[in-house]
Amino acid sequence: MLSVLRAAVALCSIVAFSSTAHAQSQSSLDSPTCMIWNEAPIADVLAKDEFYTHELFIWFWHTYGYDQVSKMPEWVSQQDRFAECFDGKAKGKCGFKSSSSIRKALEKNSTAELSESTLKKLFEGGPPPEAITFAMKSLGTCFGDDPSLPTLDELGLFAGEFDIQVCSKPATELELRPEKLGDDLAAYRSWGVALRRYMSRPGVFDRRKECRVAPIAARPLMQEYLGRVEKREREIAAYENRSVAERVAGLNAMQIAYSLVYRTNSGEHEPTRPMPQGSFDWQANYAQKVRDGYPEPGIPQAVMDWALEQPLTRFEPVEDPFEARYRLHEAELTDEIWARHVASRLNKLAPQTPRIRVNEGCDILMNIVRNDIQFGKRTPQTRGEAEYYRLVSQSRPSWAQIMCNETPAAIFENAKTRYEVTQREKAEKANRLAEPQAPNEWDEILKGLNDYANRPSSKSGPYQPPTTRCYTTGYTESGLANRVCFEN
Repeated sequence: MLSVLRAAVALCSIVAFSSTAHAQSQSSLDSPTCMIWNEAPIADVLAKDEFYTHELFIWFWHTYGYDQVSKMPEWVSQQDRFAECFDGKAKGKCGFKSSSSIRKALEKNSTAELSESTLKKLFEGGPPPEAITFAMKSLGTCFGDDPSLPTLDELGLFAGEFDIQVCSKPATELELRPEKLGDDLAAYRSWGVALRRYMSRPGVFDRRKECRVAPIAARPLMQEYLGRVEKREREIAAYENRSVAERVAGLNAMQIAYSLVYRTNSGEHEPTRPMPQGSFDWQANYAQKVRDGYPEPGIPQAVMDWALEQPLTRFEPVEDPFEARYRLHEAELTDEIWARHVASRLNKLAPQTPRIRVNEGCDILMNIVRNDIQFGKRTPQTRGEAEYYRLVSQSRPSWAQIMCNETPAAIFENAKTRYEVTQREKAEKANRLAEPQAPNEWDEILKGLNDYANRPSSKSGPYQPPTTRCYTTGYTESGLANRVCFEN
């Protein structure tokens, strides 16, 4: 019964929302700079704690009067939310003066209080202009066309026609991370809530209305997002318009044919004629062999002829089967698979480059090679060396000996020479530190100063009292002193 009553009340409020003369005279949902979607079930939204805002409540009250507000689902048990606007701590942020009597009456969640003068006077009078201005900062021009209402500029808002995602960037930041924004923008947090909650049906991504009003303080974030979108669009356009040479760069004939057969089987490529018999079997065999580290299997002539006929203006390569396995299922790669892959790659890219097996000193070699890769200490001289460096960077520590078994001779010789130079320099330094150094002029000066400072002092012995003591007993006529002396 209660659910039926709630549905009836919600329906009543929605009908009033769209058809009453009172609503049409005091609201302007069709205004392009009103943030509210004109089909949004506002009464239901206000009844939910996660969607309720003071701004939306003030708009509903202003538009329909309190007779409709009081009929909102569960309003009696939830009206205490509005009490915050009258708390002294709110400092009038909602456009109402603080009032402990109104706050306490609302916090009681009781319709009995409505008959008393405190709340009756509040709701019958309608929201004050200051409260409407407060709500307009979030909702835009949804309060009619009264010339006394503030303009968008006075509200700190600006109008435009933006994709909803452009406004969603600052709106998301305002709702989820307002503390990271400046005070000028953080003051419009409820604008972000309005954009995300009231402009579309909850849970539906497709917006019914573009974003046409935003805080002036949000412009930098919107421009930053627009810049990223435009850059991404340019990158996509450049990627889509690649030349044939760019599309097939680094691929051989078999890789191109494999990609064409793969894309045709998946429906992504429209062939000039049906693929020859056996094409699919060759593609499957190619993928399996390469995944397991073996060299690429030969391509049937009929498949090659077919591939040569295909236009490459929209060609898209398929990821190498082994690289895909390494990226998605690296744990499947055994030592044997990796060893086959390394040998087949180097045989393919540098068949004439001599390679040697390094057993003793493999750890030293790998440390040098990995440092060269990480810090750019040595530039690879050939395509084979570049591929070896790439394979080393992909290899596990446990595959060190596998990599040492396939070392290009030039890389080994370079590492060996540098290692020997380093070891010789260390030995020479150790010998210099071990040999006694001949004294120089400064050593002699410092030694003399040290000897002087440490010599025994004549004043440093124990106190010795004098053995003779003399006293003055008088003076002669000429002024000379008469002295008497005693021996100890």
